[in-house]
Amino acid sequence: MSDRRRLTRRHALGLTAGLGLGSLAPSFALPAAASSSASSFTAASSAYPKGQRPRLLSVLAEDSLSPAERTLATTLQGLLARRGNETLYLNIPSLGYQIWLDDLVSRYGVHARPGDLWKTVSRSRVGGYVLFRTGTPSVNVATTLAGLTGAVAVEESLEALAIRHGLRKVLDVRDKDDRWVLDNYWTRLRHDVAIEQSGDWPERLRDYVTMAGTLAFFDGNSAFRAEVVDALDDDATVIGWGDAADGEDKFIGPNSDAGVKAIPADHARNLSVLSGITEDRLSQRGGGGGRALEPDPNAHYVTFLITDGDNIQWMLGDFPTDQRWFGSPQRGKVDLGWGISPSLIDLAPSVMRWYYDQSVKDRWVVGPSGGGYMYPSRYPSAALERHTASLANSMERADLSAVQIIDFDSFQDKRLWSSYLKHRQIDGLIYLEYSRYDGHKGEVVWSEGKPVISARTMLWDGLDGADEASVTAELNSAVRNPRSTAGYSVVLWHAWSKSVDNVMTVVNGLAPHVKVIPPDTLVKMVGQYAKP
Repeated sequence: MSDRRRLTRRHALGLTAGLGLGSLAPSFALPAAASSSASSFTAASSAYPKGQRPRLLSVLAEDSLSPAERTLATTLQGLLARRGNETLYLNIPSLGYQIWLDDLVSRYGVHARPGDLWKTVSRSRVGGYVLFRTGTPSVNVATTLAGLTGAVAVEESLEALAIRHGLRKVLDVRDKDDRWVLDNYWTRLRHDVAIEQSGDWPERLRDYVTMAGTLAFFDGNSAFRAEVVDALDDDATVIGWGDAADGEDKFIGPNSDAGVKAIPADHARNLSVLSGITEDRLSQRGGGGGRALEPDPNAHYVTFLITDGDNIQWMLGDFPTDQRWFGSPQRGKVDLGWGISPSLIDLAPSVMRWYYDQSVKDRWVVGPSGGGYMYPSRYPSAALERHTASLANSMERADLSAVQIIDFDSFQDKRLWSSYLKHRQIDGLIYLEYSRYDGHKGEVVWSEGKPVISARTMLWDGLDGADEASVTAELNSAVRNPRSTAGYSVVLWHAWSKSVDNVMTVVNGLAPHVKVIPPDTLVKMVGQYAKP
């Protein structure tokens, strides 16, 4: 079965990669960019809170900092990102973060210099700290309250050093948890975005929590978690990742029931900095522009599309450098389909632009299931309408025209797909049955005169019929008729068990009549030539 529980995204990425604020708290109001209602954003502005454009980055090697220093650094980074002058950047040269740093310097004119954490603390004019204890929920409490108080989060082992650098204790939360924050401060936090992050990670995502003024929480798949999700706005976003020990559906399902989407990002760094760049629109450059081709009547058309394109931590981390994926020396030899989160147009537009600029025979489609990972059939109708309207706007800005969907037993629900396909920006959908992805074997249904195309087959290690030889044989024997939906195949290749090399093994075994095309081209051709 193609259940993504076989290797959760967290595991896969982990392998690579009694006091109230009272009078002690400085008065602090969320900036306009971090207001608590998503309705404050117009169609022309960001769908997510953004940092201010950075001018100077003090660069710290992440591995030079202790875990406690990383939490201090990232909460300081988030506060400084609100100002837009000097801020911090945590670098991991072996991952994509060196690329994004170099790009900020060369393309956007940002200055960078070696950083010193405690000197930056002294220059920052941040006067206070929130005290927490490692190994307790208080790390999330301190991260959240850093955003509300304008203080940094300091682990108890660093308290004496913090005091020597002129910081004053604003709050001691060592015995506090997420419930305490929700009960006491929910009205002061954003309701359109929350961050789901384990306390095991001292630095990841914490800069964005503090910059944006969001709740940071983690409590497994508990009743408390359900309460948090239920309290969020319609079509709000949970950035991070939940407890997938028993399958990601255990939290994506309740999210969906509440009208909330998820963006996998629990290993992401520097979002407060990367979001400070603004790109109103971007254009894809690779793969012949994604246009429909003049059909060859004797051809079968196929596209190869990677899974897990909603995963922005992967896009920021080792995706651009690892030879299994975008770093493959084979890339550029054949048309390849990649998924991408449209949220990057706001959360990391320089990164999205870099991918587009580096594309050769590469085309991008929206990862599951649109603006974030959710199951559309379980989304309340009002939230889904809001979701698809926002998605269509982001797709237009990011030059995207097709959307991957993951859902359960919903392929035939044409009314459901109308919520997406009534928008002119969306040419079609690529449907993946949750388990297994190719359960509908290339069948196509139509809604709003546009196609919903199911995966015909997969490349996925250990699954029957999903090896290279089986996929090659299936494609070579497939129908040759571009005027029929049977004349087209979507092949999903599993990001964690297959690579570009595996795709090329199939491509090199294809008969001459099997034509490889980009995924958005295939969607356009099905819509133009294979209508019933």
